[in-house]
Amino acid sequence: MIKFKEGLDRNQELLMPSKINDYLSDGHLAKLVCDICNRLDFRRIRAKYSAIGQHAYDPQMMTALLFYGYAIGIRSSRKISKGCEERFDFVYISQNLKPSHDRISDFRKDNLEELKYFFKEILHIGANLGLVKLGNIRVSIDGTKIRANASPKLSKDEEGLEKLLEKVQEEIETIFEEAEKIDEIEDGKYGKENRGDELPKRLRSKKSREKAIKDALDELKKQKELMKKQIREEKGREPTKTELEKVEKMKINVTDHDAKFMKERQGVIKPNYNPQIAVDEKEQFIVANDVTMECNDQHQLVPMTQKTKDNILGESPRQVKVDNGYYPQLEEAVGLFPETDFYVDDKNRRKEKILDMERIKETYNEIQYKNLKKMLSEKGVMEYKKRMHTVEPPFGDMKFNLGYHHFLLRGIKRVKGEFNLMCIGHNLKKIMNCLARSGKDIKICMGDIGKITGIERNCLLRGGIKIEY
Repeated sequence: MIKFKEGLDRNQELLMPSKINDYLSDGHLAKLVCDICNRLDFRRIRAKYSAIGQHAYDPQMMTALLFYGYAIGIRSSRKISKGCEERFDFVYISQNLKPSHDRISDFRKDNLEELKYFFKEILHIGANLGLVKLGNIRVSIDGTKIRANASPKLSKDEEGLEKLLEKVQEEIETIFEEAEKIDEIEDGKYGKENRGDELPKRLRSKKSREKAIKDALDELKKQKELMKKQIREEKGREPTKTELEKVEKMKINVTDHDAKFMKERQGVIKPNYNPQIAVDEKEQFIVANDVTMECNDQHQLVPMTQKTKDNILGESPRQVKVDNGYYPQLEEAVGLFPETDFYVDDKNRRKEKILDMERIKETYNEIQYKNLKKMLSEKGVMEYKKRMHTVEPPFGDMKFNLGYHHFLLRGIKRVKGEFNLMCIGHNLKKIMNCLARSGKDIKICMGDIGKITGIERNCLLRGGIKIEY
């Protein structure tokens, strides 16, 4: 049996106060996070550990630290580690253990894929509490730009990368020359007793930079070939001169190869990612999330609707509301999800007067025309207005209340994992607010959830559908 490090029992009597449990009020978010983590399935993560060697920190405790940190806007591993030494809420979660920042950081990086499964489990806990109305899911989908952890100055095309590589290689040669001169002087003074195989710190740094640039250059060449191949497959011909020029102008960031230049709300163009969320309009509970490298939302309506369906036991949402950026996939979405009522904004809807509907009908196909008429109807106007106060507030909370203006991790896979943690933090606060409104005690309410979900550990709400592990 694998053993983990054991902290103090939360009911262990102390001098002041008598128990760790007494440090926080009964309605504290940290207690809710721990209670929820006690009901999540950690077999997938625990399977990575070995019984051999020093005891590791319990994955359940480490996950609770991350969930709580992301819920309150503290995601830096250093700040979380410091909190375990200085803050009662973090001490309660860690059971007076003090994991170092690198242990917390490594745990997050190594288990991002596994932590994604917890989003679905927490979603169904919220559904049990009535935060999501199964059978009548009405969602709004939207995206936002969150800055990548990458300097815009290090986004280069192939020519720029080659120049940067030459510059770094020249600097390395200069350092080597300086090192040789110093070695000759020191050999004359002290003899040749030192090992002489240690690379100077400056040189190690330059060598790492050289490798990063070479990797970026190789990746950019692969992306260019992939784009040319894509043009050939989609259009059945060789790329035109204009298309080849566009391919040659492609850039890549040295520090984060997946980050793309995107235009932000203020008109600034920086390396960004485009996170997507589907939010239930009942309580602004996030039911699906994803991150894309595309700078617009043209290809996100179908995948986000599918993710929503997958997360709610294969049941298609009753309604989906999106802005005009998702319009290109309207026909495909209606065909794939016939049971869903789509409200997709049409640019013609915003004209003060649409005088000739018959003329517009000639330029629209049946699905587009039906959508426009629905958006112009009194019911359509009222329904679409709900989108603004459904999907915008969660992004506002993340970016302006919690300060999530940029990602800490790099690479699309890790960024997706980090954004998933942001969404989990949002949903945990929604659960907390629900408990506060209902006036129920956390333990009693979580006990009720335990009765619902405890019949079979992996069974979700109805139909005997199991989470895949």
